Amino acid sequence: MIKQSPIFAALALCACTPGPVVDDPEAFAPVVQVPDCRPNNDGIITFDELPIVTDAVARNRIGVNVPVDVVGQVGDDGVRFWDLTRPVVDNEAVGTFTVEALDEQWFAGLFPNADFAAPLVPGNSQLGALVANEEGWSLLGAASRDENPPEGQTKIVYDTPSVLYPFPLALGTTVTTTSRARNAVLLGIQTAFDDEVSVDVVRIGTVLLPDLILDNTLQVRVRLKRTLVAGDIQQVSYHFVHECLGEVGRFISEGVPLSEELDDEFTVAKEVWRLAL
Repeated sequence: MIKQSPIFAALALCACTPGPVVDDPEAFAPVVQVPDCRPNNDGIITFDELPIVTDAVARNRIGVNVPVDVVGQVGDDGVRFWDLTRPVVDNEAVGTFTVEALDEQWFAGLFPNADFAAPLVPGNSQLGALVANEEGWSLLGAASRDENPPEGQTKIVYDTPSVLYPFPLALGTTVTTTSRARNAVLLGIQTAFDDEVSVDVVRIGTVLLPDLILDNTLQVRVRLKRTLVAGDIQQVSYHFVHECLGEVGRFISEGVPLSEELDDEFTVAKEVWRLAL
């Protein structure tokens, strides 16, 4: 018996005109590999429910200086929700994100224990060297995708991995790590810094996206405090993470010095990322 995913089963009900008979089974092979993941939608994300597929492209609409409701609203059914359908996505730039194989990168030798290279910014110009196992996802450092890009090379190697997603990921999960980068290069500038990263799963609810409605999505707050040899900065971001799909949205605050107050419940995001067609 062939198991059908809910999406496949729904497509099977469409009233479609039969196509020509094709003998070649490869004609029906998927264009892009999809993750072998079967969500149970219980609001708890394990290692198996956050698969990694290299070369698969995700599309995000990127909004700049967008009003946001970090806390969200509670509907008549008592379920919290965030409406990310506005503003209209057609008015926003499209950013593509692709997980890449690490062994193809110029900086692969700096991270012998990393499993893959993950995009840190739209377009993959900055990549993070990540380890993914049943304990979680951890960042070992970062580098520019090109060894000598016009904006200057980036090369950051942490002395201690920075934990991004500890598993299982569920409401109340929290972790803080401090990672040190010595003899680092950031956009062509030689520097050194300490990064304190606090990760907290603060809320669960429904996310309304331009093309999807996702129940039991986790809202993960990430607070970065960076102390450099010259200066410092802090920033808060909220990541909406769903089983099998991974991150489906993000609110990013302005970056401010550590001496200034930064409200967790900021009302205007420097950037808003939304998974969309």
